Amino acid sequence: MCALKVNTRMYRVGELGDCFLLQFETESKKSAVLIDCGSFRNSKSSVTRMNQVADDIIKTLGKDSLSVVVGTHQHNDHLSGFTHAAAKWKKLGAQEAWLSWLDDPLDNGAVKVSQEHKKLWSTLEEVGKALVNSKDDKFTKDQSTEKIADVLGFYLGATETNDPIVPLMGLNTIREMSKKVKYLSPGKIFDLPGLDPGEVKVYVLGPPRNKKQLFDITAGKDESYDHKLAMANTMANNYLKALSNFSPRTAPDCDEDYFPFDNKYHRSCDDGIFSKGLYNSTANKWRKIDTDWLKQAERLGLYLDSYTNNTSLVLAFELVQSGKILLFVGDAQTGNWLSWKDIDWKDQEVGFSIDKIYAKTVLYKVGHHCSHNATLVAGLEAMTHQDLVAMIPVDRTDPNITKENGWKMPASKLYQRLKEKTSKRILMMDTIYADDCDPQKVPEAAEAWKKVAPPVPHDLYIEYTVHG
Repeated sequence: MCALKVNTRMYRVGELGDCFLLQFETESKKSAVLIDCGSFRNSKSSVTRMNQVADDIIKTLGKDSLSVVVGTHQHNDHLSGFTHAAAKWKKLGAQEAWLSWLDDPLDNGAVKVSQEHKKLWSTLEEVGKALVNSKDDKFTKDQSTEKIADVLGFYLGATETNDPIVPLMGLNTIREMSKKVKYLSPGKIFDLPGLDPGEVKVYVLGPPRNKKQLFDITAGKDESYDHKLAMANTMANNYLKALSNFSPRTAPDCDEDYFPFDNKYHRSCDDGIFSKGLYNSTANKWRKIDTDWLKQAERLGLYLDSYTNNTSLVLAFELVQSGKILLFVGDAQTGNWLSWKDIDWKDQEVGFSIDKIYAKTVLYKVGHHCSHNATLVAGLEAMTHQDLVAMIPVDRTDPNITKENGWKMPASKLYQRLKEKTSKRILMMDTIYADDCDPQKVPEAAEAWKKVAPPVPHDLYIEYTVHG
């Protein structure tokens, strides 16, 4: 057995969130990589837990700093811990900080995308406020209000103050933890800091720089870097204007307003166009579509959420001697995954492709808490290594999951396929094992775990070791 080993800790953050500490160790050297540290909410218990995680990592490293700190994307459930324990992280420090090229303040393309992204977020926040403040009771009771709040929670962290700055502050903390900040683009391959050259190779898979993959650029070069994001902004502003017709503070129309959502075009059953009694009769209730248009806000919110997830920094760590790979995809959505097959891997042998990375993957960090659209079917099917283990950062007691019509995490069909691909070697953030994968209860799972190192449970984390 090779002297190199990797201890991977999935921290149990107590709600939806991501935090992974990878400790690479040879006979003479060590390298510690922290990938994300965040949870969905910013409650007192969330802040306390984030500080407990920071304290544990600092204690584990002793006098050493991190070799690398990684922030995959700007969502609260990935970065809030860097805000809530900022002083501790800055004191610990890191040799290098890795972020996506989309976080590079000197990248013109990234700056344009960021501006459109922030505008859409701000408009959707106003949409949510307009729904809540509407004088029309049917709007305030519509589920769109709650669903917009749910999606914006990834940015706000479900705070009482609704402060979107938390993940951005976390990103800035990561920048301040190291004097060497790298903004990574797909196709980059380099040695892991802290170890001898050639021990561990790092492959950068996403997010894509290819505009045809990350963005639709049908619009003119100077009109919008991402016309889909710009279109979503326009739709959100039109939507907000339409909502203002129902607000107690309706502004007067002007020539620059969002036609045809001006107040003068608004019609209601009080206008005498048709029978108010007939329209409001109980027998005709099923015909009403008064609030159906509000669902557009949900679609815009989901677009914003999916877009941010799709900007995730995706990394694969190869233990060179054995060829084993640890794959960390952040919350990458379909577009990010699809781009990997087109990466130009410079200095690699002819025929090297993403399929070879998949085939060597022995540890897969399941994307976006095992939601249905964050693991590409073709990618999972190509993960054929007999030692494959999946780590799912999901807490099924999270209110967003347990409430009526809550989020489907883990997604049932994806979870079922993960069980089959891993022979039930699945580790869950909340309970360590799900009942149908518990080696104490399921003989098949017990046999499968005998072929690899058994996980080590702890109140604060679950640790799994890969020998390479």
